[in-house]
Amino acid sequence: MDVKYVAVACAFAIFVFVVEQIRREKLTFEYALTWLAISVLVLALSVNEGLLGRVSYRLGFSLLSNFIFFLVSIFVIFLSLLLTLYANEQNKRSETLAQSVAILEYKLKHLEDD
Repeated sequence: MDVKYVAVACAFAIFVFVVEQIRREKLTFEYALTWLAISVLVLALSVNEGLLGRVSYRLGFSLLSNFIFFLVSIFVIFLSLLLTLYANEQNKRSETLAQSVAILEYKLKHLEDD
């Protein structure tokens, strides 16, 4: 089996899976956008056989495998950055929620005392 067909099948499967998770409301579009973009990019590079080789050559990579490893590394770094941002956002939401609950408990305690 040709590697091209495996890459196309994997990219298409990831795209369909992410769209299905969005449809079932298990994944928001905001979080799925990266996966959708990557699957479309892999699909485009898989269909156009020479494009990846030409891009890697123009960027100065002597081996195509080094360029692919570089792309995967960049993707992992980007994904780690996104997950850090999302975790930071959740921490802020948790802090705000805890403060709101504390204020409500304080008000409830004073209402019970009166």
